[in-house]
Amino acid sequence: MENSDKPNIFRETLKSHKSYIYTAIFLSIFVAYLPVAPIVYMRTVFGPVINSQSFSFLIWLGALLVLAIIVNGVLEWIRERIILSGTISFISSLEERIFSSTFEQRADKWNEGSKAFSNMRILRNFMVSPISGAILDAPFSILLLLVIFFIHPLMGAFSILGLLIAFVIGLLIEKKVQPEQENAAELQNSARRELNVLHNNALYCNSMGNLPNLFNKWFVNQKQFLVYQANATTLQSLGSSVSQVVMMVQGSMLLGVGTFLTLIGMMSPSMAGNLIIAKFIGALAIRPTMMIVMAWSQIISVRFAIADLKKFLQEAVISRQSGIKLPAPKGNLVVSDVSFQHGENGKKILDNISFNLKPGNVCAVLGESGAGKSTLAKILVGYNYPSKGSVRLDGVSIGSWNKKELCDYIGYLPQDLQLFGGELIPNITRFKQVNEKELEIVCVKFNLEDIFERYKKGEPPTLSDDLFDIPGGLKQRIALARAFYNSPNYLVLDEPTSSLDAKFENKFLEIIKHSKDRGATIIINTHNKRILTMADYILAIKDGRQKLFDSKENIKKKMKLSL
Repeated sequence: MENSDKPNIFRETLKSHKSYIYTAIFLSIFVAYLPVAPIVYMRTVFGPVINSQSFSFLIWLGALLVLAIIVNGVLEWIRERIILSGTISFISSLEERIFSSTFEQRADKWNEGSKAFSNMRILRNFMVSPISGAILDAPFSILLLLVIFFIHPLMGAFSILGLLIAFVIGLLIEKKVQPEQENAAELQNSARRELNVLHNNALYCNSMGNLPNLFNKWFVNQKQFLVYQANATTLQSLGSSVSQVVMMVQGSMLLGVGTFLTLIGMMSPSMAGNLIIAKFIGALAIRPTMMIVMAWSQIISVRFAIADLKKFLQEAVISRQSGIKLPAPKGNLVVSDVSFQHGENGKKILDNISFNLKPGNVCAVLGESGAGKSTLAKILVGYNYPSKGSVRLDGVSIGSWNKKELCDYIGYLPQDLQLFGGELIPNITRFKQVNEKELEIVCVKFNLEDIFERYKKGEPPTLSDDLFDIPGGLKQRIALARAFYNSPNYLVLDEPTSSLDAKFENKFLEIIKHSKDRGATIIINTHNKRILTMADYILAIKDGRQKLFDSKENIKKKMKLSL
């Protein structure tokens, strides 16, 4: 049950677009009823016009028919534009929230964000499809069946019966289709994940000749997906065909019912002409409903997509509300009993890590590969949340900081360096408005003066999407420039010298010293002995457990005493 105290973002966004909805509904009245004009024209021609023998009556009636058809077409086009504009505005309002919420969430929740984007695509495609127009038309169109009741109640009841049968068939078919669709979606996602893994390891796969084996592994899921999809499609086609048959039989048999009523004397022979009218009105009235029944699986998919989006956005609200506005951090870091594991039954990667640092402290984190250093770095910047314990910056949980504000005061260099293709400068300025003074400072610091000069000349350098055109050392210096941009007070660096040459390494040590002297708190995962000389504290981790945390001076004293 939804908590009424929590804002429903989906409903609130929908309410803010109610003007689009009301306008579309208002236009639907005319779009639903103006198509009756040809039927009225036919009935009038074969009645009053022929009886009156009036040419002017015929001409005026024809002009009114043409006008009605033109107005109907124009109004339908306007309604489509309104629906499209409303859809773009509505989807855009939600996409910004979903985008930011997806990338602000902890990494183990990203699958939910990916699913939210898929649900948005389902919703968007549905809103601009003819089915949305049919849903708007259906209530008004069904009221046309009242005309058939005026011709004769039994004919009206027969029309309603055909409509109900088609609708029930649609529901029964959907119950059969839904499990097939769910299985197909699950296997399709699995096949896509296999392809992503294959793409990320393409070099290895080709060089080792493993493609045939990997294809067989991928094709198992893909083949089963195709089977489920084929079953769902077959059932949907069956449902559509049966519904169409029912409605066609109903439309034709409506004449038979009327004729039967005439033959047994329950309807006057003078009403015979109205039987044709009833047939056309019946077909017109049930057309939107037929479209809905034939697209019932799509409607069910949209319903599930909306339910998932509401849940995702509700959780996003809670996450956003926790990001409170705080003053710029000074760099007082307290890590208390931090543990981390993937899921409830997953392997524990970190276990009871505790330490604290003050502004101007440099802490070197030591440990073998796989000890948990990179995981700790991600927790220290709020990328991952600890399973237990807390990370507090200036007395506030790192997860409570508004990330948009915190990013100006924090610098992070991940072990797996990632840059974005396109213009290079935004990679350094974090895609914010360029501060030329700060940009020049970091470019000079990290030997990127040529990049800054090209930017000043109006010839900003670019990167290819695959980043194959950039050497590892340059890539690392750009990533470091991004971390140090705007002189943040809190720096977390994961193996910052792994691709640096010896010459620039000396300069990097000077940069660390300068940052330390201005009061920055710096945590560095490293195997570099030269960085250890800059450290005030040493944190040693083995197999996820803390083996040592102490000042470098105390460690030296203890070592001398032990000798």
